[in-house]
Amino acid sequence: MSVPSSELRTVIDRLPFSVDDTDAANESFRRWRDEEDPKAKRHADLWTYCYVCRYFLGKSARGTFNNPSDADELITRAYRKVQENRDGVRNAARYANWVSVVCKNTLLNYTRRNQFSESIDGENRFTLTADTTNAVAEVGFVQEALVEAIEGLPNYLQEPARLYFLENREFEEISEAVGKPVATVRTYKHKAMKELRTDERLREYVT
Repeated sequence: MSVPSSELRTVIDRLPFSVDDTDAANESFRRWRDEEDPKAKRHADLWTYCYVCRYFLGKSARGTFNNPSDADELITRAYRKVQENRDGVRNAARYANWVSVVCKNTLLNYTRRNQFSESIDGENRFTLTADTTNAVAEVGFVQEALVEAIEGLPNYLQEPARLYFLENREFEEISEAVGKPVATVRTYKHKAMKELRTDERLREYVT
């Protein structure tokens, strides 16, 4: 999804409101979700596309990415996450904020892609028992195994588990990102923990 700024401007011009008008974006999302208004859906989709593109193109312009094509990859990834998960947003008045959190978390995950902490602090989080002098390749294997294990979880557990175990996000942040109450997020975490502990590749590394 290569998005030059001129193309983005063309799409923005089709919006009946400013990209910065989050109240209008939230209202479009609400009308589409609650009233099945097709025009509102188009506006919500347009706003989402414009916001996601502008977010990552802005980061690219400030030299955040080593490769300009990384911005395109993250635009595609973030937009897909929004499309796949926005049905779970309960509070329409928080839709724009939720999209913002998705973008921020996508960027954070990108910056941490080649990093993996051997211990994830916090109550009931995984603790890796491998010695800290282990080869980077082994640490990479554990990270890869954890990522794959999370991808094998039921769909509703994947995003909360990724945010909790890979990005070390707090329950309140995850709640905001996935549009679920904190109590529900805690339940999801416990269910994900139970599932992940059964993965043979992680068993020797996790206590």
